[in-house]
Amino acid sequence: MVGITKRFGRLTACDQVDLSVEKGQTHAIVGENGAGKTTLMRVLYSVYQPDEGSIEVDGKQVRFRNPSEAIAAGIGMVSQHYSIIPQLSCLDNLMLGAEAMAGPLLDRSTATARADSLAQRMGFRFDWKAPASTLTPAACQKLEILKLLWRNSEILILDEPTAMLSPPDAAVLFNNLQLLAREGKTILLVTHRLREVIDYCDRVTVMRGGKRVAECDVADTDVDRLTNWIVGEDLRPKSDLDGRQAGKTVLTMKDLVIHGDRGERAINGLDLDLRAGEIAGIAGVDGNGQSELFEALVGIRAIQSGIARLGQDDLGQESTSRRLAAGLRFIPADRHRYGLIEDWSLLDNSVLGLHRLPPFAKRGLLRPQEVGKAALEEMEAFRIMADSVRTRAGDLSGGNQQRLIVARALHQPPAVLIAFQPCRGLDVRGTLAVYDSIRAECDRGMAALVISFDLDELLEYCEPIYVLRDGRLVAELRGLEIDRERIGRLMIGLEGAAA
Repeated sequence: MVGITKRFGRLTACDQVDLSVEKGQTHAIVGENGAGKTTLMRVLYSVYQPDEGSIEVDGKQVRFRNPSEAIAAGIGMVSQHYSIIPQLSCLDNLMLGAEAMAGPLLDRSTATARADSLAQRMGFRFDWKAPASTLTPAACQKLEILKLLWRNSEILILDEPTAMLSPPDAAVLFNNLQLLAREGKTILLVTHRLREVIDYCDRVTVMRGGKRVAECDVADTDVDRLTNWIVGEDLRPKSDLDGRQAGKTVLTMKDLVIHGDRGERAINGLDLDLRAGEIAGIAGVDGNGQSELFEALVGIRAIQSGIARLGQDDLGQESTSRRLAAGLRFIPADRHRYGLIEDWSLLDNSVLGLHRLPPFAKRGLLRPQEVGKAALEEMEAFRIMADSVRTRAGDLSGGNQQRLIVARALHQPPAVLIAFQPCRGLDVRGTLAVYDSIRAECDRGMAALVISFDLDELLEYCEPIYVLRDGRLVAELRGLEIDRERIGRLMIGLEGAAA
């Protein structure tokens, strides 16, 4: 890619960017939210047409009119936002647009055999007949990656592929991506996880403010240097968690049982007390009950038995709106499904779900002045990049959408925050800002429960850390007990019994 420039109105998202990637190479592209990484990849994939510049593939200049032409030329992309159709089966989603046919009919037998082979190759498992609506966000991510292999892509563009994967799943993915690279496929990786860059990539390009500011072999750099290139300054270290005193219990879960979509016990007898001042983390491999626990706590999945109590309120009997009125706030893993209405403005989304509560409503009527004030405060506090509060939420970058959801959750001091992947798609500065804000509210009496597949994030910011396996908490770790290797063993069942 030579001299790529892409403008959106007054914003220049990519400014004369050059990128050269060798066949069989795993090449990382890193930078802050809004640095132009995803835009550059969407130009390559022909979601966008460049305003200036040219693209060569295998030494030949190309100009694709749309992603279909890019796919036909062997370029595939998995974006942060999935293109999975919930109503279709996993198999139908996999082969959509590249169906296995036997004459005029779909050849599902052949398709299933090939799908199993691809999944096994990548270390994934799927029930191909199950509707895609039953998949977790992490499973959707895996299915999107398999779609690239189904279409025989030679250049694989992966935008935050591990954002929803646990460390074991991420390690399996990268081991298989390295295998694909050795077979001659080219991997372009957009990520905020710099440790992944150091551990798995051959070369790295750093973008800042729409420009390429650095490029080097990974062997010649480290996490600290990459961080300085990305943000243009030294970031302060994390705050010390030692010596912080937790307060009273504000959220109680006792012998909690929650069923999954197929009637199984996704959460099976869970006990947990969340105390004011704590940022408690839950670690675990995806599919061990995290989604079901989150959905039950925020009121979109039934609690079968047991107790979930916020203060004196029995959450099992309350609607989501009543839980919000009682001081519960949440950050969902799937921001599009549960966090935003993309066709609405930033202004309207800034109080979404809170619009019936004071100060945003009085006697059942919305107070536009208070809504506007909140939107401006959220934009400023979390550095949300938008032309105005009237900007359509769907036109924000993924990182800015995530910042908006976090800002809304913390705008009015909550009693309890339930956060599922709160920093999904955020850069190092954004992640630090989120946890600074969560910590500030916890210092004022809030309790936070963070569910994340990013073990580094949990180790950096959370204490205690609980390990969830097979729907049960198998460990509670504090202080010196918090150890990466031990948590990994607990997550995959090499230590601790899920009795």
